[in-house]
Amino acid sequence: MRMLLMSHGQMAKAALGSAELIMGELDNVQAIGLNPDQGPDDLQSAAEEFLNQTEDEETVVAVDLLGGTPSNVVIRLLAKYPNIQVISGINLPLIIEFANQSMMDNGLNKAQLISMAKDGIADVNEKLK
Repeated sequence: MRMLLMSHGQMAKAALGSAELIMGELDNVQAIGLNPDQGPDDLQSAAEEFLNQTEDEETVVAVDLLGGTPSNVVIRLLAKYPNIQVISGINLPLIIEFANQSMMDNGLNKAQLISMAKDGIADVNEKLK
């Protein structure tokens, strides 16, 4: 099981770095970002390099924003890699849950990944009332 994080700029790389501060090195997670001097083809090439490493391994691709360039690139890649699982919305709880699922080695639970990512967003003021 592996994960590719894709974002505009350095967001994916920074999120992965933060997750590794908490979880330790995550060998099965890679992050790539679209820099201002790059276009969709550059991002697609980087994503395909990751996807071609082990095509038969269960793979989650998480993008920062539905409808943005990383998302559009992954949607195009679904034609060539129909088994990848795509999630929109990168946050730290998503990556940590993926790391936990990987360590437990029970396979991917995509619904749980999404649930943990959503549950990681909370109104702290409301919770403190």
